[in-house]
Amino acid sequence: MIALPENKAVKKPIWQRHRAFLSGIVALIIIGTFFLTSGLHPLPPSPHGHKPPHGGKGDRHKPRCEKIDALSPSFNRSIDTILHDSAFRNSSIKKLSDAVRIPTVVQDKNPQPADDPDYYKHFYELHDYFNETFPHVNKHLKLEKINELGLLYTWEGSDPELKPLLLMAHQDVVPVNNETLSSWNFPPFSGHYDPETDFVWGRGSNDCKNLLIAEFEAVEQLLIDGFKPNRTVILSLGFDEEASGILGAANLASFLHERYGDDGIYSIIDEGEGIMEVDKDVFVATPINTEKGYVDFEISILGHGGHSSVPPDHTTIGIASELISDFEANPFDYEFEFDNPIYGLLTCAAEHSKSLSKDLKKTILGAPFCPRRKDKLVDFISEQNHLRNLIRTTQAVDIINGGVKANALPETTRFLINHRVNLHSSVSSVFERNMEYAKKIAKKYGYGLSKNGDDFIIPETDLGHIDVTVLRELEPAPFSPNSGPVWDILAGTIQNVFENGVLQNDEEFYVTTGLFSGNTDTKYYWNLSKNIYRFVGSIIDIDLLKTLHSVNEHVDVPGHLSAIAFVYEYIVNVNEYA
Repeated sequence: MIALPENKAVKKPIWQRHRAFLSGIVALIIIGTFFLTSGLHPLPPSPHGHKPPHGGKGDRHKPRCEKIDALSPSFNRSIDTILHDSAFRNSSIKKLSDAVRIPTVVQDKNPQPADDPDYYKHFYELHDYFNETFPHVNKHLKLEKINELGLLYTWEGSDPELKPLLLMAHQDVVPVNNETLSSWNFPPFSGHYDPETDFVWGRGSNDCKNLLIAEFEAVEQLLIDGFKPNRTVILSLGFDEEASGILGAANLASFLHERYGDDGIYSIIDEGEGIMEVDKDVFVATPINTEKGYVDFEISILGHGGHSSVPPDHTTIGIASELISDFEANPFDYEFEFDNPIYGLLTCAAEHSKSLSKDLKKTILGAPFCPRRKDKLVDFISEQNHLRNLIRTTQAVDIINGGVKANALPETTRFLINHRVNLHSSVSSVFERNMEYAKKIAKKYGYGLSKNGDDFIIPETDLGHIDVTVLRELEPAPFSPNSGPVWDILAGTIQNVFENGVLQNDEEFYVTTGLFSGNTDTKYYWNLSKNIYRFVGSIIDIDLLKTLHSVNEHVDVPGHLSAIAFVYEYIVNVNEYA
C-alpha cells in the first residue's frame, strides 16, 4: 500500500524545506555537472563567422537577463487544484507510483516488438494501465500504435489549418544492476511513496515516467474541465529512448512527417532541463533549445598474427595504445562564441548573483566588447571540469578489444572512441581530425590507412593497415529560437506557472534557454518543427539529480505537480495566444 497523507495541509515544496544554497561558481559547476544548462537570451550568431558583437556604451550596459512578462490564460480552471489540492495530490501520487511499478526496461539492443512480444510484456501492461487510469484520454483521443509499442495520441482541434502542438516522453527505463539492490532505500520497482521525504522512489520515477504521467494527467484534467482545443494536440511516446530510440522515436517521427510534412508541427516539448535556484531566492528556468552532436568511430589496427616468441617491435595492441595516447594527449580545442547558450547563463549569474566576484562579473559582461576579457572568460570556463565540455568537442575511448591468447600475436585490435560534437563543429571535421592522428601513426610504423573499411588513403603494407570507420553519427541540433512568438508563449507560460503559482515569497524568476551534451528522442524530429524545447516544469534538487540512472532514483511530489501544471497551462496558452 502507498501511504498517502490525508486531511493534512499540503506540504511546502522540497526546495523550501531543504533549500540548497547554490552560490556563485559552485552553482554553475553543479548545473554543468548534471544537465549542462545554458543561459538567457544568448546573442544571435553573426552571418560572418559568429564574430562577437561590438557596440557602444548603450549595448555594453543594457541588461541581458531581464524578467519576462507572465502569460496567464483565461481558461485556468485547475491550476490551483493541481498545485495545492490535497485530493488531486494524493491521486497524482498514486498514478505515478503505479506507473513506476511496471518495469518497462530496455537494454542497449532490443528485438523488434513483432518478433518478440514476450520481451515487451511489461509495455503492454503499461498500455493497459494508461487505458484504465486515464479514461477521458482513452475515450476522446485517437490512439495509433506505431511499430507495435510507440503510442501516438491525437486530440483533434477545431481548426485543421493550425499546426499541431506535439508533446513527447518515453515509456522505457534503464535496467537496475542487481548488485546494487541492497543499496536501494526501497525496492527499485516498488513505486514507494515516502510521506516523510515527499518522494516517489523507483527506477523511471525521474526519467521519465514523471513527465509521461504529467502529460497524461494534464490532458485528462483538461478534458474533465471541458477544454476544447482549436489547435490539435499530439502525444508521441517512444519505447526505447534509453537505447537511442531506433525502434520507437525514429518510427514515430517518420510516421508524423509523412502526415504533417516539413515544419508541420507548431512546437515540440520533450524531456530536458527544469528550474534551478542559482542563488538565494534567484530561480532560472532552462528549456533546452539545442543539442551537441554525436559520433562513434571504430578504429582498427589490422595486422598479422604469429607466435609471441618472435614478436615484431610493436603488436597491434601497442600501435592502438600509442594512438589512444595521442588522442588523449591532444583534446579538442575550446571553441567559444557568444551564441553558445552557456554565455546567457553566465550573464544571468553575473547580473543577479550576489556571490560572484566583481572581477568575474566584469569579465562575463564585458567579454563581447573586449577580446582580452573574452580570453579570460574562456580560461575560466575551461578550468571548470563540468563546464568546459560545453565549449568543445569531447572524446572518450570507451571500448577496446585485442588478442585471444598469451602465445599468439594479436592479429586485430579495435577500440571505439565516442565524441560529443561542439555546436559549431561537425562530424566531418571530427573525422578529418581523427584521420590525421591515424595517418601519423600509420606512417611512423609502416602501416597502411583506410577509412570506412575500403577507401585506402595509404596502401596496405606487409605489416597491415589502420582503419577508421564511422559507426553512428549525429550532427549538432539546429538552434530553436529564444525570441519571437513561439518562444514568448513558452517562456511566458513558465514564468506564470512559477511566479504566480509555485513560488510564494517574491523570489526572482527568469526564463532562459539550455544546452546539454546528451541527446533526446527529439533528434528524429528536427524536420517536423523549428521550435523544439526540452523541458520539465519542476524545480530541480541537486541530490535528486545524482540518482538519475543510478541507485535510489526518485522524484519529489511538488516537482511532479508543477510539471503537470506547466503542461496544462502550456496547452491552453498555445490555443489562446498562438
